[in-house]
Amino acid sequence: YEEQLIDPKTGRLLNANLLDYKIPTAMDVPDLKCIFVETDDPSGPYGNKALGEPPLMPPTPAIRNAILDATGCAFYQIPMTQQRLVAKFKEEGLI
Repeated sequence: YEEQLIDPKTGRLLNANLLDYKIPTAMDVPDLKCIFVETDDPSGPYGNKALGEPPLMPPTPAIRNAILDATGCAFYQIPMTQQRLVAKFKEEGLI
């Protein structure tokens, strides 16, 4: 999911269609619980704050930090695929 595969020799996109480039669906994301904290924000109209995509952002860094905490391996590229995890763990001598 969500990874553009590029041929290093030609620079062409290898998964340029929706058959090869899988778009995540609602079944592929974790359950999230949003909690609304009712506080006034003096910078917003009528004390309101904007709300949009922020509830969807925290899982990736949380997973990355959990892997770092558990293994000591830091990842700086997403998506953190199984192949990248195994390669990094081998590189660090964990497996």
